[in-house]
Amino acid sequence: MLIATIDIGGTGIKFAAMSKEGEIREKQELATPDNLDDLLTWLDSCLSKRAYQGIAMSVPGAVDRETGVIGGISAVPYVHGFSWYDKLASYGLPVHLENDANCVGLSELLAHPELENAACVVIGTGIGGAMIINGKLHRGRHSLGGEFGYMTTLSPAEKLNNWSQLASTGNMVRYVIEKSGQNDWDGRRIYQEAAAGNTLCQEAIERMNRNLAQGLLNIQYLIDPDVISLGGSISQNPDFIQGVRSEIAYYVDRYEEYSVVPEILACTYKGEANLYGALVNWLQEEGQWPHS
Repeated sequence: MLIATIDIGGTGIKFAAMSKEGEIREKQELATPDNLDDLLTWLDSCLSKRAYQGIAMSVPGAVDRETGVIGGISAVPYVHGFSWYDKLASYGLPVHLENDANCVGLSELLAHPELENAACVVIGTGIGGAMIINGKLHRGRHSLGGEFGYMTTLSPAEKLNNWSQLASTGNMVRYVIEKSGQNDWDGRRIYQEAAAGNTLCQEAIERMNRNLAQGLLNIQYLIDPDVISLGGSISQNPDFIQGVRSEIAYYVDRYEEYSVVPEILACTYKGEANLYGALVNWLQEEGQWPHS
């Protein structure tokens, strides 16, 4: 029997028919519609093609697991404020939703079922993340477990300087735009220009890696995970991963208080991580996760 897995993102929606073992039997994608009705119509066309045992969703925002309501705000505003359990009740299937960054973290359990304690840091416009404790997602009392981007790394001034603002890809791009006076920058171009010798881009990358290293060391000594996985598009750049590792090594070598070097890896499933993580969440919620 298959699980219908859904990843709702700001630019695209993914639907996959997945086995419990994580095999994708069929996958479809759609540019994110501009309204809920169009999204539901497309999902219905996907769900009606075959029989499913359940529906697993990766969504933006904070999920109320009791009501199925997605709180907060996101790039897809129309998915918030109502019960997805009610909206999908006509299919007669168990539905489980989880935050997208949490799903990226959960996906690592499928790739590495031996993991007990792990952290996942998703780096993009800001920084999100997930904590895995004893093989399960740690949500916390207010569903803020793993929200690493809120960590403060400098003494607050008039505006709070948190890790998300200082160490994200978005911050690196803003820094280059401000210093260069040009608006046509993105992360990919910055790495290309840095490789070609652009000193501003090299500085921006070093600055981001340094700020990331500080936060990652904080995470290591807070929960002492088996591994810290980095997600987001930038994580698939081996130069990025190596740069972060080098900055961490610098701090560990310089300060004798650091006795452990965090294990830093790129997330396994890349652009499909949300689908795999939604599957893991569904299996755990239904008591069908084989590694519990």
